[in-house]
Amino acid sequence: MTSNAERRIASVKTQVKQIYLALQEHQSDLQSSVNTARDVMHVIGSTTFMSRPGRVGDQVWLIEGLQRLAYHDFDTGGVRDIADWCLRHWLRVLTNHPENVEAHRGLGQSWLWRAQPCLARIYGEDGSVSSVTSSDRISLLSGYSETDYERDIAEATTEANSRLHTADYVEARGLLLPSTEYFAKAVQAADTQGILTGDILASAAESYMSLGNVSYTTINAQYFRTALGYLKRASELPGYALCSYLQR
Repeated sequence: MTSNAERRIASVKTQVKQIYLALQEHQSDLQSSVNTARDVMHVIGSTTFMSRPGRVGDQVWLIEGLQRLAYHDFDTGGVRDIADWCLRHWLRVLTNHPENVEAHRGLGQSWLWRAQPCLARIYGEDGSVSSVTSSDRISLLSGYSETDYERDIAEATTEANSRLHTADYVEARGLLLPSTEYFAKAVQAADTQGILTGDILASAAESYMSLGNVSYTTINAQYFRTALGYLKRASELPGYALCSYLQR
């Protein structure tokens, strides 16, 4: 790149540092950061920066910062133009660096965050069959027989399975499948390169658990097994502690 282009990239990196800082400070109003991100995207698009294989470290850092901003409130679906830009450029990084762990992880996280609005609606509206099966059995002395219990479980399971055909479940599965695939590749690449971390394993586990929660009972067990395997590996890493909701 020309010296002028390098100066523009240096200015962009300063702007992205400010975005990271705003996210770290949990600022309530991030609209100015969103505007800054769009300026960054425009400048980057006018250079060859993202196509230069020797700048992969800076590329990953920049995309990660913008993606975190795009999904700072992921339950609402994120800032779509910024999120889409990040998705395209993660794929571009993979074109030049097929075994790049952060690119695989970034793509997995992107698809997981894209699924959050669907998952929020599902968890908010649906009664889970697990709440039935995990509850204490009603005493047989109350007149509620074992046969009644088994019948109600069967009915609840049928009702839960019927919801799997609805739009939110179908959309969630469509978003979570690529998420799990990219996270699996991230884990494999990190393991091969000797840089596997608990954070990567925990994120992969979250993706697989989410997919298991919206999948049919005939196949969801394999997703839960994979998630538990990742969590077990993460918990065995020296100095790493799972967050509380993943320990349950």
